[in-house]
Amino acid sequence: MIDFKNINIMVGIAALFSTVSINSYGDGVKEISKIQKERKYRLESEEKIYSVLTPIEKVVPENFRGYKEYDEYAHSLMMSTSSQIFLTNDVGNNFVIYMIPHHEAAIVSSIGVLKYTVDGKIKELAERIIEVQKKEVEMMQTLLEEGELRGNENTEFLKKIQNINMEKMNVDYYNSLGNNSEDISEYYLRSMIPHHEIALEMAKEYLKYGSNQELIKLAQKILLAQEEEIKEIEILLKNREKAGG
Repeated sequence: MIDFKNINIMVGIAALFSTVSINSYGDGVKEISKIQKERKYRLESEEKIYSVLTPIEKVVPENFRGYKEYDEYAHSLMMSTSSQIFLTNDVGNNFVIYMIPHHEAAIVSSIGVLKYTVDGKIKELAERIIEVQKKEVEMMQTLLEEGELRGNENTEFLKKIQNINMEKMNVDYYNSLGNNSEDISEYYLRSMIPHHEIALEMAKEYLKYGSNQELIKLAQKILLAQEEEIKEIEILLKNREKAGG
């Protein structure tokens, strides 16, 4: 049995030996570029040896020079392999190992947009996401650290949430993103929709397989809150289109 309270040194060692391989020249320049980006984002997060148990205050970035850095850093958190050592066959355990960095990425992106947007409704949305998801991260970390998420094994669940993340992750979001307030506002809204969709799919899968009552309530809350936020974002985008047209 893994001792979750005394594993940070193991996480650090795992991070140092994390690699990404390139299969062949035949994949082409575009594929190589994508793999290099994925490796870059993994290493950027793993150099700090963050794990799913790192307190959220230590994960939050300071003094980034532009929104693009916030966005790249958010992706590095989701794509990092430094917490893979925590994976087991337990449904609840694996759910939070994927949901924690996903929430952290939303928090980082929201902190970034608050520095640049002048749109009051976007600020309100970002502040809400930060407040709610910080509390949810802390709750999931407590359950994980206390060993409350074991005893419900299912290997199919892990495959499903891994596929959800691989299929929807896009490392090319931020290629041409500058620091213009309007561009950042638009980008934040559009990128948050697929981000929320990943959380919704993971929550739905947990409700099919999970048994921990606190996580069942969390998954239900995610479904309710983030479905409503997607609708809210779509309205904000339509209003921006009308104002611009």
